[in-house]
Amino acid sequence: MARRTANAVHPIGCTCRACTPRQCRTGRTDLAIRGATRALLLIAAVIAIPFIIAHALAAAKGDNR
Repeated sequence: MARRTANAVHPIGCTCRACTPRQCRTGRTDLAIRGATRALLLIAAVIAIPFIIAHALAAAKGDNR
């Protein structure tokens, strides 16, 4: 098979590298972003728990300022 130049007209369904670009790794990136977001939300929830309890205790005592 003859080599084609980059600017040659390719037939429909051509599987050369110029016609079928390499797929990016969006699947892995999406999973990493989801995992990082879930981890940050979990950390924020754990850090917020003492403040929620303190607010509830202060409201029960009537010491709302």
